[in-house]
Amino acid sequence: MSLVNLFSESAAATTQQMNPLLIRVLDVSYSGEITLEISNSSKDPIRIWKDSNSWGAARWRVLLVRKGHLQTFFQDPDQDFTVNKPTFTEIPGGARIEQRLNPNGGDWRGLEGQKIAFVPGDVVIVVYDVPFTPESLKLGVWYGVSAASTTVQ
Repeated sequence: MSLVNLFSESAAATTQQMNPLLIRVLDVSYSGEITLEISNSSKDPIRIWKDSNSWGAARWRVLLVRKGHLQTFFQDPDQDFTVNKPTFTEIPGGARIEQRLNPNGGDWRGLEGQKIAFVPGDVVIVVYDVPFTPESLKLGVWYGVSAASTTVQ
């Protein structure tokens, strides 16, 4: 599967590189699950928000291009948190972690009640979009945009 960084810019307090956070699509299942690799191309650690708090929730978008038509899916930003504090995962320099996205899960929008199924020839674009917050600056957490795409085989 191919990697295309469509647009990316980062301004994490801990690094001067343009965008040391890269994502790559490892697998797209026909049933709708997407497996990603998030890698840190720098020598320094990078912190990313955990999805379980408001700073990290609803940051993923999935764009599907099928036969010239675009469908957009995004994590539901309308979530309740029993405890909401800014927690993060640290990715060491040169390290990688896996992330799974399931647009068929209950915390996604854009499906209008239907299940998504990927088919060969679909172009899937995944966008990780994390806006700046005062907490990201204070805690040295990455913010910016990184994206990857692949064609379903």
